[in-house]
Amino acid sequence: MKYFFTFLLLVFVSACNKTIDTQKEGEILIQTDREFALLSLESGAAEAFNQYLTDNALQLPATRNPIQGRDNIYDNMKENQDKYTLDWSPQYAEVSNSGELGYTWGTYTLTFTGETGEEQKSYGKYLNVWKKQTDGSWKVAVDMGNESPGP
Repeated sequence: MKYFFTFLLLVFVSACNKTIDTQKEGEILIQTDREFALLSLESGAAEAFNQYLTDNALQLPATRNPIQGRDNIYDNMKENQDKYTLDWSPQYAEVSNSGELGYTWGTYTLTFTGETGEEQKSYGKYLNVWKKQTDGSWKVAVDMGNESPGP
């Protein structure tokens, strides 16, 4: 009986010290960001953000005040969703050693109709902080971006 409890303790300790393959998780994370970007093109940015943000997500838009909460971010984005297209290309992903947090960064193109009715483009870069969910999926906890010169 003594050995049985020792064995159980070793199994428990081994399970607690699970090693995370951060490279593999990084690949999963960047693929998730690519799927997020594709949904933005297919269904609109507001719908994509609504699906990929955590409930208490924080958005830090350039030149505007922070927006807290997925519902508030969605409401803010959907007002003009039919007037713009947001496309982005993830460039890099990294996942923490614990496997609970990660980030992606990349570049984006915002296409919109200007005041004169002509199509215009704005370019920028973004950084998203992702949090692993209990079901194993990744969701964005913090979204931030700002403009940069065109390609």
